[in-house]
Amino acid sequence: MTSVETASAGSVAVPSAESVPCHRHERVMAPGALDFSASGHLYATHGLHAFAARLPPPLARWAVESFTDPGDYVLDLMCGSGTTLVEGLLTGRHAWGVDIDPLARLISLTKATPVKPSTVLALAEKIQRRLEQTPHEDGWRPSLPRLEYWFREDASRDLARVKSAIRATTPDQSSLRLLAWTVFSSLIVARTSVANARDLVHSRHHYREWPENPDVPGRFLRQLRRAARMMQELEDRLPEGAPTTVRLAEGDARDLSVKDGAVDLTFFSPPYVSALDYPRAHMFAVAWLSDVLDIDVDRYREDARRYIGTDRAALAEATREQPLPPATGWKTVDEVVDQLVQDPEKAWTVHRYFRDMAAVLAESARVTRPGGHVVMVVCPSNIRRVRVDTHDVFAALAPVVSDGRLEIEDTYSRTIHDHRRVMPYLEQSFGERMRTEYVVVARRGADRPGAVPANQSSSALLGLHRPRRVEASSSM
Repeated sequence: MTSVETASAGSVAVPSAESVPCHRHERVMAPGALDFSASGHLYATHGLHAFAARLPPPLARWAVESFTDPGDYVLDLMCGSGTTLVEGLLTGRHAWGVDIDPLARLISLTKATPVKPSTVLALAEKIQRRLEQTPHEDGWRPSLPRLEYWFREDASRDLARVKSAIRATTPDQSSLRLLAWTVFSSLIVARTSVANARDLVHSRHHYREWPENPDVPGRFLRQLRRAARMMQELEDRLPEGAPTTVRLAEGDARDLSVKDGAVDLTFFSPPYVSALDYPRAHMFAVAWLSDVLDIDVDRYREDARRYIGTDRAALAEATREQPLPPATGWKTVDEVVDQLVQDPEKAWTVHRYFRDMAAVLAESARVTRPGGHVVMVVCPSNIRRVRVDTHDVFAALAPVVSDGRLEIEDTYSRTIHDHRRVMPYLEQSFGERMRTEYVVVARRGADRPGAVPANQSSSALLGLHRPRRVEASSSM
C-alpha cells in the first residue's frame, strides 16, 4: 500500500534540476475530451468538504497522467480543496500543494491523508458516547461579529460541545484530529449550513434563519461516519508500489518555499478576476476554528486583502498623483486596463491581478525542472462588460516574465455546462456568461545564457513587492 508523509516541502530532497528531454503521453486531443460529465466525480475523499469552484477531479488526473510518470513530483500552487493532491496520491505521484487560505490548507491535507476507516468509526462511537453521557464545556464562542445573528444559541452551544469532544477523544497533531476538524468545518461551509445562512459554500450567501435546532451533534456524527466510508474508498484505490509523499509547502503562489527545479509538473487553476471571495465564504468556519488554525477573524480579514483576484482594498495603491494604474509594459494587460479607466476600482483590481499572476508564472518556471511542464486551467472573465481573455494574457505573459523559460506548447478548450453552475449570473449587468475555459500548457525550457536567475524572476525582474509569507501548517 502507498504510504503518505505530511511535512514542509522545503526540507525535502528533490530531483535533479538538470535539463532532460520533454516527455508527455498525449498531445492530440479529440474535441470535447476535457469536458467530462457532470456526475461521478466525488469518489474517494473528493466529496469530504464543500468548496466553491472545485476543480473537476478528472481534469486534474488528465494533467497528472499526461505530463508525469509514477514517482514524479506534482505541485498545485493554488491547491484549494486538494483535488490535485488526491489525484496525485491515487496515481502514485509525489503531490505537493500550496494555498494562502488556512481552511483550504486544512481541507487539502486532510483529504489526501489516509486514515484507517475503523479508526474513524471508533472515533464516532467515542464522541457519541461522550456527547450523550459526559458533561461538556460548551461556553467557548468565536470572536465573530453578530454571532447571535448568524448562529442560533443552541447551535453555538452544540458546536462548542462537539469541539470539546474532538479535543478529548483525538491525539494532538494526529491525522484523525485533522479529519475531525475538517468534518466539523463541513457542517458550517455547506449549502445547508448549521448557520443561519442559505449557502455558505459560495461567497454570496444570504441570511436564512433556522426555525428549529439544526442538530449539530447528529449532523457531525453522520458526516464523520460518511468520512469513514470515503477513507475506505481512498484506501481501496491507492496503488501498490513505492511510497509517495503528500506535502504542503510554505508561502503562497507568488512566493514559494519550494526549491528550484523541484517538480516535474506545476498544475493550477487560478481564481477569476474579482469573482469569488473565498474568505467571505470561509469566514464562519475559520472563526469557529480560530484556535485550531491559529488565526483570528481580524487577521483573516486583513490577509484577505492579499488574495489573488480579490477586489478588497482595490484603491489601496491609488494616489492623487496616480489615480489610475500605471502601465505595466505588458501589452495584453495594459489593453484590458485601458478599457476600464472609467471604473478605477476595477482597473486597479485587474492591474493587481495580472501583476500577481505574473509573479505566479515566474515562480512556476522557477520550481519546475527543465523539460517539465506548467499547466493552467483558466477561464475568461467579464469585468464591467469588458471581456478579459485571461488565457491569452497568460500565454503572452508566461515567456516574458519567466525570461524565456516557459514555452507555450498548446491551448485546449473545454465546455462549462450551465447545469453545473451554482452561482447566479446577470448577463445584462455583467456581459455574456463564459461557457468555455482553457487549459494552457507550457513547457519549461532550459535556461538561456544571460537569463535572469530563476530565483530572481518573480521579484527583481517584475519589480513587485513580495507578499508576507504565510506558514504552511498551523497548530492543528
